[in-house]
Amino acid sequence: MKYGKRERISGAVILLALGVIFIPMLFDEPPARDERPSPVMTLGKPVDIDRSTVDAPQPPSELKIGTDVPITFVDGNGKVRDSDPGPGIENASESRARVAEAQQLSPTRSVSSSEPKAAPTPQPKPAPTPKPEPKPAPEPKPAVAASAPSSSAGGWAVQVGSFGKPANAERLQKDLQSKGFAAYRVARDGNLTVVFVGPYKSSEIGESARSRLQEQVNIKGLLVRRKEGE
Repeated sequence: MKYGKRERISGAVILLALGVIFIPMLFDEPPARDERPSPVMTLGKPVDIDRSTVDAPQPPSELKIGTDVPITFVDGNGKVRDSDPGPGIENASESRARVAEAQQLSPTRSVSSSEPKAAPTPQPKPAPTPKPEPKPAPEPKPAVAASAPSSSAGGWAVQVGSFGKPANAERLQKDLQSKGFAAYRVARDGNLTVVFVGPYKSSEIGESARSRLQEQVNIKGLLVRRKEGE
């Protein structure tokens, strides 16, 4: 009992000490941001640098050319000289050369000036080509009307069409003739051309011809009795 009571007392003392240490830390407020020290940047002193001015480059006042190399000259007699022959000799040689050139050029100029210039030969003008005369257009030949068969051949015919233009009537007549029908055309008063198929001796034969026209050529004709002259 004595040892257990002592241990409890020591444990309570330890807990009390820990509470005294940590409890104030829990309830203390953290320091404000304004109170915290702000970082400060410091710059060092500038370093002094020695600066020297440089003069602008200037062109040389005189250009010197070395004349140490020996120069050889040849005069008019073929002699070689190591030094400058002088202005008098050079001028004399130049004048001789100019005189020789003038003598060589003068004959050619005189010959060219003495020759007469040839007159340009006139070129013959091309002869104008005649324009072809327009040929007159051939006149169209009038269509020959087929003559109507005689009245003795039959008194019945199948009328297949009437046309104001004779060319249309002629075209239909040739078409029917190419298909085996005895077609002919007759001109009537009023500028009309009538195309017939026939003639036939009886109305029965004419009716059968009309039926064949409708079947083969798809033309619905009209069986009529022939008039005098048709």
